[in-house]
Amino acid sequence: MRKRTLFLLSILVVLAMACSLISNTGGTPQEPGSTPQGGGNQLGLVPQKIGTPPSNPVSINEGLASLNSYQMTVLIKSIGPDPAESSTTTVNAQHSTDPEATLTRLNMSVVKKGETEPSNTDSDIYQIGNDQCTVSTDSSEWSSSTPAETEMSDLIKSMLGFTPLIDNPTFVAQETVNNIPSNHFTFKVSGLGVKSGAEVKANQGDYWLAVDGQYIVKYTLILETSMSTDSEVFHEEVSIEVNQVNQPISIAFPQSCLDASKVTPTP
Repeated sequence: MRKRTLFLLSILVVLAMACSLISNTGGTPQEPGSTPQGGGNQLGLVPQKIGTPPSNPVSINEGLASLNSYQMTVLIKSIGPDPAESSTTTVNAQHSTDPEATLTRLNMSVVKKGETEPSNTDSDIYQIGNDQCTVSTDSSEWSSSTPAETEMSDLIKSMLGFTPLIDNPTFVAQETVNNIPSNHFTFKVSGLGVKSGAEVKANQGDYWLAVDGQYIVKYTLILETSMSTDSEVFHEEVSIEVNQVNQPISIAFPQSCLDASKVTPTP
């Protein structure tokens, strides 16, 4: 459980950095059948058949950077190997380029065996221009960067690419999701349970790509395996959803951050 929690935290860090982009770096649209920029975990992607829309998404940060504003919610849930233990990580990010502002809300909820109540960790990260404030349960921490520091930070973030697992996708239909015309694909993770000999109880992936821009509008993946005795269960859920695209979003520092800024030296 500890190793899997560290793995989730690693993913969370990548997502948080992608969500906190404050420069609209844009990107070059991918040609059908090409490999998206920025790396990422892509399995089994093949050149598209004639008449089939492209199934290769651009990376998360490239897709988000092409939008004037958005809200993105990411959920990662793990259960097992003890069925009584679980961890759930939620990232909710709002971003607007006018002004340059991002609000990222992070929550991690962990349920341990023998405990009736989950252990929760929450924090809100506000970034407006060159100023940032992190709000936790009992404190608010303010920091400011020089324009040169912000520029370098944005450059490093733009180099990071994150693309969720996709394995030999099948086109379903064109559908409208969150008011965005999208192409719907399904897939199953190949080889699941082969090495371990575990029974596969769930293996279903779905994702929707924006017709204009090839960015992920919605993504869901549910995996579950267990040993024959059901004493060990491995359940993973991942969901990504983007909405409020190019709609007005207002982000402002709360009073606790404004108070913290008065006692924090500026660079």
